[in-house]
Amino acid sequence: MRWHDLYIAGLGAFLPPPVPTEEAVERGWYDPEEAEENELTAVLVAEHECAPDMAVAAGRQALARSGHAATEVILNLHANIYHQGQDFWTPASYVQRHTVGGSGLAVQIQQGSNGGMAALEMAAAHLSAAQAGPSALITTADRYCPPGFDRWNSDTGQIYSDGAAALLLSRRFGFARLRAMVSTSDPGLEEVCRDTAGFSAVPHEDGEPLDLRSRKKRYVKNHGYDELLERLAAGTAANVRQTLTDAELTLDDMTWVVLPNLGRALLEWEFLEPLDIPLERTTWDWGRQVSHLGPGDQFAGLDHLVTSGRVRPGDHVLLVGVGIGFNWTSAVVDIDSVPDLT
Repeated sequence: MRWHDLYIAGLGAFLPPPVPTEEAVERGWYDPEEAEENELTAVLVAEHECAPDMAVAAGRQALARSGHAATEVILNLHANIYHQGQDFWTPASYVQRHTVGGSGLAVQIQQGSNGGMAALEMAAAHLSAAQAGPSALITTADRYCPPGFDRWNSDTGQIYSDGAAALLLSRRFGFARLRAMVSTSDPGLEEVCRDTAGFSAVPHEDGEPLDLRSRKKRYVKNHGYDELLERLAAGTAANVRQTLTDAELTLDDMTWVVLPNLGRALLEWEFLEPLDIPLERTTWDWGRQVSHLGPGDQFAGLDHLVTSGRVRPGDHVLLVGVGIGFNWTSAVVDIDSVPDLT
């Protein structure tokens, strides 16, 4: 989809203090062989903050930087993967109340690690169709902690960081334009992260941390490792190819590519090889110091490029997201100006 007159007006991030992966290895939390393979140097750990409060902090920052008033926000989307601090409530409404207030629609998005990017496309469609109100606020936030989740061992090829990110999308103005965006899926792969032993009546029924590794191993045993790799790589390549076609640009035109903050080996076969891009054109040097923020990698990564002065007017930035399910969303963003964030 080619978009017109949609702007990124503000970005925000709440990133807790880092814990070096070297320390985690020394303490016996993290397998040394995986640490060597993943090449991630740190993970972010929130000691006290809950996910929705981190989202509020990031959302307030994005709003303050945007030059927009809270009354202009007609849509609030909040994306997450994991527990938001309480059961049976609506964190999107909490984030809305403590960022912009008002009477706009507030919706929680649970689309795995692609939640932030999927929310961006939903916001773009909503603003393009809406007759009143020029902007939407998107937040992402998660906190991964025991007893339900072991950030070091519940999954493979990545480690999970606490934190939040936010983006304010506007029909009025902004420092960057949303040029094109495409979402695709392969629901035949939903079983990769589903426990085929059956459904439980309550969360974490057995009292143990989530074991995504065993689920993936079961899928590979039943369907084959090569097939999984081929479908994931093909899904990524096809999605990005369509976005670039809609944008009327090529990968060579992209100044930066913002990818999920995954381990090096996983990043190689799922993104770098299928897209044929060098590591140096990605945000890996930053991402390996942050690790996986779930649905927030792309917004936080773009925020890093802007705040560190790595983008210039005229640059094109490609954002690529993928989430279990499996679903992909990629977007081309044109940098029109560099905001003064001092």
